[in-house]
Amino acid sequence: MIKELIEKAIEARGSLQKPENGLRILPATPMDRGVPTLMRGEYRPFAPVPPRFNESAQLRERFELFGRWETATHGHWLGLDDMEALWKDAVDDEFLERIKSNRVAAEENWPNEASALFRPERLSLFACSDLTNEKIYLLWLDFEDEPELWVYDSNGESRYKNLAEYLTAYLADDVSAAGRAWRLAAPRW
Repeated sequence: MIKELIEKAIEARGSLQKPENGLRILPATPMDRGVPTLMRGEYRPFAPVPPRFNESAQLRERFELFGRWETATHGHWLGLDDMEALWKDAVDDEFLERIKSNRVAAEENWPNEASALFRPERLSLFACSDLTNEKIYLLWLDFEDEPELWVYDSNGESRYKNLAEYLTAYLADDVSAAGRAWRLAAPRW
């Protein structure tokens, strides 16, 4: 299921990109430790196969397909090795250093940003732009096989139950999730 949705998303993104930029998807990396969180050295396990709650092992399937996907949906989808590299105090890769800088700036300056709201062991940075504020966090909840996706873009913020729900909305150009309020109090602006 996820493989087909990802293939459709790649096809949709490919049709939007300039041919000279090409499609850049890096190979998958070992998955033995799980998904790195924002907390240095902490991983979240992939959903069991078969999963407990009638869902596919969505993230497992995604990371089996490839590593980093540049110029993907909501920034660049990070590979597992990219997520680990973000733990370093000084990231060797200029591209990843810009992504780390954008994420940290959002956490320090945007009080309703996921990384300002949740403990770092509850979050993984799934996708992020090195040029804009677009990003996707995985929010790891107790008693759920798959994490929620918290998406930030020009529409504001959106939450999705899992990767399949996010990709389905993306492919349908459905931004209605941005209209779902999750805050307890209305903002005063």
